[in-house]
Amino acid sequence: MGRKKKLVRFACIVLFSLGCFPQDVPELLKGVWKNSGRYVSFDTGFGTEHSAVPQIVLRAFYGWYGDRAAESASYSEKNPRDRNNTTAQSPAQEISIRYVPLTAELFPEGSGTGAELADGTVLYAQEIPSGAWNLEITFPGHREPYTVPVAVIGGSLYLSFALRQADSGFVLFSPDVPQAGQPELGGFWQDPGSSSGILISPPVQNEELLSYYVTDSAVYKIRYWQTDMDFDRERKAVFSDGSETHSVPAHLKAAGKTFTCVTGRRSRIRNIQKAAALPQPYTLNGVIAKKEESDGNGTMSERTAETATICAFGEPYLQLVPGKTMEEILAEDAQKERPSPVPLFPPRGVLEFDWSIVKDPPDDYSRRVLDLGK
Repeated sequence: MGRKKKLVRFACIVLFSLGCFPQDVPELLKGVWKNSGRYVSFDTGFGTEHSAVPQIVLRAFYGWYGDRAAESASYSEKNPRDRNNTTAQSPAQEISIRYVPLTAELFPEGSGTGAELADGTVLYAQEIPSGAWNLEITFPGHREPYTVPVAVIGGSLYLSFALRQADSGFVLFSPDVPQAGQPELGGFWQDPGSSSGILISPPVQNEELLSYYVTDSAVYKIRYWQTDMDFDRERKAVFSDGSETHSVPAHLKAAGKTFTCVTGRRSRIRNIQKAAALPQPYTLNGVIAKKEESDGNGTMSERTAETATICAFGEPYLQLVPGKTMEEILAEDAQKERPSPVPLFPPRGVLEFDWSIVKDPPDDYSRRVLDLGK
């Protein structure tokens, strides 16, 4: 390509499986994440050859107390917990995670590497870094891992999201259209699956996938269900809307399982659902796509387009806590004043009593006493 910048080759933005799993925690997952019910740290420094051991702290008692429910045994030995966390007979859960990329980590040009697609197109983040992974989590006493798909856009981590698939409706640069790029929402958005959370026990996983095909005028909801058929990456399914016919993958792979949107050997999707827009609210990751091309005379030029590869739905599951370690956060929580209990009844004084009830009682004595004075 003649490009001197370091690139990461990434065949296409699709779900795939790797033969080996990186030990290192992805850059965008590092740090401490929190929501109203827990803190999560992926990069604890503890792990095995092919997996990492995260730390999960439950925010008990209205968030002012941290219960270190899941962490490495080595960390517990170096940093003893108090009696409220655990006892010698009941140590913290030691779970392990392997990180399987669903998309490449994208950073702004100049601050990170780009992701190169099979056709030579290179993707960068516009301003906010983003990425998506399958977290393969193994719990003590469970031989098979549980898959939790996550997407990160900046400092927000989502559990519900869809990925644009590169080989179906995702054409960034067409020889027939010199300037235009793929619209932000156009094309097929694949559901990678979802789970109920990053928990200290096995999560609940959705048994169906809900993907979307987006055109300029409509959004089509496509339901995929689990099947025992052999996965066929090349097989297509079609649906029609008036004179227009659209094609999507007949099979999807999620959490190592095969899903289909058609019955048997059929190719036509039945009972397609049409909507005016995607579920609200949604958040797109901003992506810059660049590609160098020759005009046939040996002159090279670069084409640029703005697009998106991740569409996250709803509110973030976790938010990044910038610049603090887990120890610092727990120490600050321990110094917080305990919240006063909410009174069972609203405070009322003698001076607030409505004496007119005594001086001039109502004629209707059949009403309940609680209704008096309203």
